[in-house]
Amino acid sequence: MSFEKQNLNKLFQYCLNDSAFQEVLSLVKTNSKGKIWIIGGFIYRNIVAQINNTAPYNYDMDFIVEKKNKTLKKVAGWRIENNSYNNPNYVTDSHKMSFTDMKKAVRISGMAKPTIDNFILDTPLNIQSIAYDLKNNKLIGEKGIRALADRIIAVNHLEQARFYAQRKNKTLNELLNEKAHELGFKAILV
Repeated sequence: MSFEKQNLNKLFQYCLNDSAFQEVLSLVKTNSKGKIWIIGGFIYRNIVAQINNTAPYNYDMDFIVEKKNKTLKKVAGWRIENNSYNNPNYVTDSHKMSFTDMKKAVRISGMAKPTIDNFILDTPLNIQSIAYDLKNNKLIGEKGIRALADRIIAVNHLEQARFYAQRKNKTLNELLNEKAHELGFKAILV
């Protein structure tokens, strides 16, 4: 493990004690079986917040699980709503979360073998090609880790990135510029 990776891992671990995160993690555990990984903006936004000494991010938390229950349990204070991929998740006015069964992750190229490594291999953007393994308490995904270390936003998987931008009603370059501006990174446009 490189020094950068160890440092980023430590920077991220602080947010695991956040009360909102712990509540959301409890919802995921109650509605799934097997391993759980944190993915997406919750990881990279919190690492950038630590680096920039800004407020932690806990609005939107995303997870991948080995097996998600078919029906989510009703929980007081949370609504169950489908996300843009028609995947049911919990939301409140102050927090939202998404958790996906690894076997049902939406990938343009499909995933012949649904593993966390294959999932992060085909993320739209390099910054998204990262996950946090809750069982082993470590960051995985060299492309995402490198994106954070280099402070660069770029396409990771072109077809998946085009699909992602289309779902957001943006051009791919608009999406890249928006993410780069949000994080204070440089965008590599297509």
